Amino acid sequence: MAPHGATASLLASLAVAKASLTLVPTLLMPAAIEIAPTLHGPAATSFETFASAVNDLQKKMIATAKLADPTASWTEDEHSRGRAVILEDGEIWEKGCISVTLIKDGELSAVRASTISGRTGTSIEAGSSYSACALSFVLHARSPRVPTLRGDVRVFVVGDDQWYGGGIDLTPTYVDEADCIHFHSKLAALCNTHGTPDTYATMKQTCDEYFYLPARAEHRGVGGVFFDDLKADWAPEFSRSLINLALDDDGPYMPIVRKHASCQYTDAEKKWQLLRRGRYIEFNLLYDRGVKFGLSPESVERVLVSSPPLVAFKYKAEPMAGTPEAETLAVLRHPRDWVKT
Repeated sequence: MAPHGATASLLASLAVAKASLTLVPTLLMPAAIEIAPTLHGPAATSFETFASAVNDLQKKMIATAKLADPTASWTEDEHSRGRAVILEDGEIWEKGCISVTLIKDGELSAVRASTISGRTGTSIEAGSSYSACALSFVLHARSPRVPTLRGDVRVFVVGDDQWYGGGIDLTPTYVDEADCIHFHSKLAALCNTHGTPDTYATMKQTCDEYFYLPARAEHRGVGGVFFDDLKADWAPEFSRSLINLALDDDGPYMPIVRKHASCQYTDAEKKWQLLRRGRYIEFNLLYDRGVKFGLSPESVERVLVSSPPLVAFKYKAEPMAGTPEAETLAVLRHPRDWVKT
């Protein structure tokens, strides 16, 4: 089967910033960012800089994705607290969303204050005012030869304390060793530039551990980097650089897209893609912290927008030994170290 053209339908609004919604509700950010008046001093300056940067990065990512696939239809959803740009039915991008979210003057409940205190090792009282900003994105390709890319960065501020989180990870239908080495090498190089000698290895392990389906004994994809509650001096610049790199022409992902987007594929390979997307859905609904937090009648569309458009489930769908599908599954069951550190 060859890649084919677009048809029209409408997605939902906002991609969830993975794992962040234990802290940040799924809301949207206005094009003109107003910084929470409760912030003062260095925290306010850093938050303002980060919020402005992710707004610019969203525009850059949208332009890059549109240039890569002019056939995709685009819908812009702008609300009082953010902006989501949704794409679908392109020859390359079957579905995706690039979103920015701003929370200001939020009030922490007792449960959230306790959760944050436990995770960060600080003492935060219920009722404390907080601010948060996040950029999240997901791109599901039509071809089973092109992997899904997901990523986000976020900052959470309470008083003078601020924590950064985010990551980028790759979910292929078929594992291509050269692609995995390329993807992880780019991320390792970024970590070596901004972090410490063990930053990449630590974030890679965290990513492998988080995107795991215990009921299947499988990882969702081949990982990437993932971090939470980071307070290092280099955290703001690292977070911005990570998203800036995500869709860079020579970054971790776009060379993989160019390599595979025009490749022919079979009906059987497309069916395998739909089965693997079923695993993607399983993880999102059963294990992802952000999705479980955000599901409610008024927010379900915004939460589920990160899901692939078509999926399949088949009873005991175990591939035959020695097939490319079985080789892919072996990697997903036993993650590899793609880069020597």
